[in-house]
Amino acid sequence: MPFAVPNVNKPFLGILIIFTIISALNIPVLTTLWRHSFDDGTYSHAFLIPFISLYLYYELAESGKLQFRKEFSIIPSTLLLLSCYLLFVTSNAQISIGYWSSFLAVLITSVSMLYRFNWHVVFPAAFLVFIFPFWGILVPILQSISVAAVTYMMSFTGVPTYVEAEIITIPAGVFEIADGCSGLRYMIVSLAISSLFVFLNIKETKRAALFLSIAILGALLTNWIRITALILIGEYTNMESSLMEDHNTFGWYLYVPFMVLLFKWGERLSCIKLKSNERNNQEDNNNKTSSSLLIYILAVLTISSISLKMLFSPSIVTLHDKQLTVKQPHPHILFYSSVEIITPPISNDQITYNIYSFNYSDLDSKATFFGNRIIPEGWSLKNRKIEGDWQTYIIHQGTQSAILKVSYEIDEKKVAQPKQFKINRLIKGLTSMTKSKLHWKFELCNTTCV
Repeated sequence: MPFAVPNVNKPFLGILIIFTIISALNIPVLTTLWRHSFDDGTYSHAFLIPFISLYLYYELAESGKLQFRKEFSIIPSTLLLLSCYLLFVTSNAQISIGYWSSFLAVLITSVSMLYRFNWHVVFPAAFLVFIFPFWGILVPILQSISVAAVTYMMSFTGVPTYVEAEIITIPAGVFEIADGCSGLRYMIVSLAISSLFVFLNIKETKRAALFLSIAILGALLTNWIRITALILIGEYTNMESSLMEDHNTFGWYLYVPFMVLLFKWGERLSCIKLKSNERNNQEDNNNKTSSSLLIYILAVLTISSISLKMLFSPSIVTLHDKQLTVKQPHPHILFYSSVEIITPPISNDQITYNIYSFNYSDLDSKATFFGNRIIPEGWSLKNRKIEGDWQTYIIHQGTQSAILKVSYEIDEKKVAQPKQFKINRLIKGLTSMTKSKLHWKFELCNTTCV
């Protein structure tokens, strides 16, 4: 007798198939997520998110809320096609926020197309948003708010405080409210946990909005109290407390009690809790329709596959954080695939001209990668200007000066500005993938550079 999958598990099996296929077809995106999310302290919660999402879908399947569509629907089909095309374009153009957002949209629209639409079905897929590292764009805003809040709180302590930008000076020493002190880590965790609590327990929109607002405000307030407390501890211990080194753990000691109290209060708001519906034991007479939908989804996903595109790209090994062995100063460039050293027509050891090529087999292989440093280590910027398709930097190191010229090339078209380069890359990405180059020219000045 052939093995038969229990009817209630077929919808969940469909979820597993969709998640697996989308992941396999877009391995380069997963590589960037591993590099910038799972391997980053701010997103250390990322390992749990996929398991939570799958568990929620399993519970929805058990309760009968996860049901296949009976027929094709135009809106989900259109959204799926649009999401796949956006993934195709943004991955061609190597726009991080673009392909991360598109990848998430592909997951959500695939689920929405295969299953009957309701917010319970969309939420577990949307919950994966907490994996993606584009939350970093909030750091400058949260950092400024933290500085203002801590400055205000310190005004009640009687400790002499001088604030300049992100630097707080007290008699005992100096504190910097750096990126890690912005409160982003606590805010992301609060949003993830509180949204999950709302999904499971709170049905009224106003109560849900109130609960989420308190969760966010509480997370930020916890961070402000943490920073203020550390400054005071530093003042009263003359900067000798062990908390000056392990201040992140101290923050969690403050944050966990807040979350416990938040959930206690949340129980009062959850007048209606999510309960499992009676299992739908009726035989699904639309298996052929659901199978057709799944085949259609897989066909669309395969056409837009990033992994398959990479198979047909030139096999060039990407160099990660490899620097040239040269005596002259050089930039700090990551993930370039090759470099061409241009020899000046007249022998001149004061001139260095390198052309870095970037291969699209790695989505981080681009001239505008955030980790690249154009100005050599130890050199400072004095002035810069645009000269044709070159951006010229006047830099100095002590009494020594140099002229640094940089140009960005794609499709044999050079531009001086990174912004215009990204626009050109996006336009080219509408139809195909193209290699890009970074022209880097360094020349020492015998006297002061003009």
